[in-house]
Amino acid sequence: MNCISECIKYLLFIFNSIFVVCGLGILTLGVLIHLQILGVSKQIETGLAFPSITLIVLGSIIFVISFFGCCGAIRESHCMTITFASFLLFILLVQIAVAVYAFIVVKNDDNFRNISEKYQEIFNGYFLNSESKDFIDFIQKNLQCCGVHSLSDYNDKPIPASCCNSPENNTCSISNSYTNGCVEALKDTVKLAGTVFGSVAIAIAIVELIGIIFALCLANSIKNAERRGYRV
Repeated sequence: MNCISECIKYLLFIFNSIFVVCGLGILTLGVLIHLQILGVSKQIETGLAFPSITLIVLGSIIFVISFFGCCGAIRESHCMTITFASFLLFILLVQIAVAVYAFIVVKNDDNFRNISEKYQEIFNGYFLNSESKDFIDFIQKNLQCCGVHSLSDYNDKPIPASCCNSPENNTCSISNSYTNGCVEALKDTVKLAGTVFGSVAIAIAIVELIGIIFALCLANSIKNAERRGYRV
């Protein structure tokens, strides 16, 4: 039993090293995707701002609580190990909730109708104010799309340079323009982001569940060893 406890202790330490990487991974993913949708979120309510911020917070917390797991395992502290397992269980439940929310967002047709209506409203102001122009150019350039549904939305107006990779004199020719509309491109981006959020959260939750099991096993072994008057 002592040998098994020693194995669990070092396995928990290894898992905590993985948690550190997972925490940094969640934090980095949350920051990168949040920066990508930040411009969209300011203009269009996509519903993905909450999951991205939550992942940033979760990544930071996971990174911090790994300290309890490492110290609890190395010092064979029953209290710190239980604290680590409790925190990790809380994080696991929150991640599952975030994953479910993200999957609901990408399945909600009302969300996409809102994107279409709002984007059309902003597009109508493209030649009227700089804020709308900057936003539309940002979307068209980064998502490689043109217009609301297609480049024909510009009608007799000049097609902006953001509609193609090789602009000429700050305009774009029809032959060089992107053919897909930006509403569909936005929908695909939101669906991809939601799927990535949910998948990453679920995958890391599985790793955390294994860590919780190891932590509870180690805590139980430490408790039993203390009752018998020796350390594992």
